[in-house]
Amino acid sequence: MNYNIDYKELYNTSPCGYFCSLPDGTIIDSNKRFLEFSNYKREEVIHIKKFTDFLSVGGKIYFQTIYAQKLNLTGTVEEINFDFIKKDGTKFPVLINSVEIKNKEGHHIFTQSTVFNISQRKKYETELLIAKKKSEALSNELVLKNKELQIGSELILQQKLQLEKFNQELENKNKQLSNFTHIASHNLRAPVSNLNSLMAFYNESTDTEDKAMLFTKFEIVIDHLTETLNELIASVKIQMDVNIKHDSVTFDAVLSKTMQILEGKILESNAVITSNFSEAPDIEYPKLYLESIILNLLSNSIRYRSPNRIAKIHLATEVNNNEITLIVTDNGLGIDLKKHGHRLFKLNNTFHRHPDSKGVGLFMTKIQIETIGGSIDVESEEEKGTTFTIMLKKKNNYEYPPFNRYY
Repeated sequence: MNYNIDYKELYNTSPCGYFCSLPDGTIIDSNKRFLEFSNYKREEVIHIKKFTDFLSVGGKIYFQTIYAQKLNLTGTVEEINFDFIKKDGTKFPVLINSVEIKNKEGHHIFTQSTVFNISQRKKYETELLIAKKKSEALSNELVLKNKELQIGSELILQQKLQLEKFNQELENKNKQLSNFTHIASHNLRAPVSNLNSLMAFYNESTDTEDKAMLFTKFEIVIDHLTETLNELIASVKIQMDVNIKHDSVTFDAVLSKTMQILEGKILESNAVITSNFSEAPDIEYPKLYLESIILNLLSNSIRYRSPNRIAKIHLATEVNNNEITLIVTDNGLGIDLKKHGHRLFKLNNTFHRHPDSKGVGLFMTKIQIETIGGSIDVESEEEKGTTFTIMLKKKNNYEYPPFNRYY
C-alpha cells in the first residue's frame, strides 16, 4: 500500500520550530511553527532577520561566546537555552539544537536549527518554587501553633528539627530544580495539599482535643513529606557525586561483609547463598556503591523468597566486551514483568505484600549503577525466581546519565 506523506505539511505543523541560516546568521527558511512562536510573518523574517535579532543583549553575548564557538568547533550544538524575543517585544524561553551543513569541499554553507518552546517547563519550575515556599510557611505556622498549645513534647521538637533540616537541604538544592521538576512537583504537591487541608480544619476547630488530634496528623504528613524529600535529595546527591572515589574491590570480600550484615535474616530464612567470582574476582569501582548494590539485591532475594521451597541465591561475575557483569539469581516469588516491568525501578513501587517493602532499594540501586555508566536488566517468572544482570562500568569509561531519566 502506498502512502502519500506530505512532508512539507509535517515540517510546517511540527511542534518544534525549524529554521535555516547562512554562516552570518541570516535566516533563509523557516517552518510555520517558528513564525508562530515569534509572531512574525514570513516576509518579515526570510532574508531579513538574523538569528541574533531574536536575542536580548545578554543572549547575543552568550551566542558569540558559547553557541558560535561550539558550533565552529564541533559542527553541532545541543540544548542551548535562550530567551527569544517576539515581534511585540515579549520573551519566551527556548532550547536550540543546531547542526552545520557543509558542501563536498567541507565548507559551511548553512545551519539547520530546531527550536523547542520550553515555556511550560519553566511554568513547572515556578510551581515547584511556590510549593516550596508554601511548605516553609506551613512549617513556621506549625511552630507557632506548637507554642500556643504548650505541648512542647520531645517528639514534636524532633519533627520540627527534622523539617528545618530538610528545608535547609531543599534550599541548598534549588540549583538542581530544573533537572527533576516533574517528579518533585508530583511528589510534593500531595503532602502540601494535605497540610493545607489539615490547617484549614485546625483553624476552624475550637475544641482543644480536636486540635491535638489534628496536630498528630500533621506529624504523620510531615513524616511522609520528610521521607519524600530524603529520597529525592539522596538520588540527586548520587548523580552529582561525579568525583566519587574508586577502589580496588574484591567481590568475595563485599559478599562476606554483606552476609555478616544480613546474618540474622539468613539464619531466619535458612537461605542458601553461593557464589562464583572466578572469572572476575575484583574490580575498580566505588566500594560504597558495590556494597549497597549487593546488599539491596541480596536483601530483596531473602525478603521475597518463596514459602514453598528453600531460598537459593547465587552470585557470579562474567567478563563481556571487556566489562565486568555481576549476575544475581534466586528461586523466589518472581515478578510478572509484563504487568509490572515498567514500574520495577520506579520510586515507591512494590509488587508483593511485605511489611518491610518501601519501593526504594531497586530505585537507588539503578541510580548508583547508571551513575557510574553501567546498566541493570532483569529476567523473572512468577513462582520460579528472578535474575538481575548488572553491567559494572569501569572507571573513566562512562558518561553520566541525565537526572530526569529515573522519574
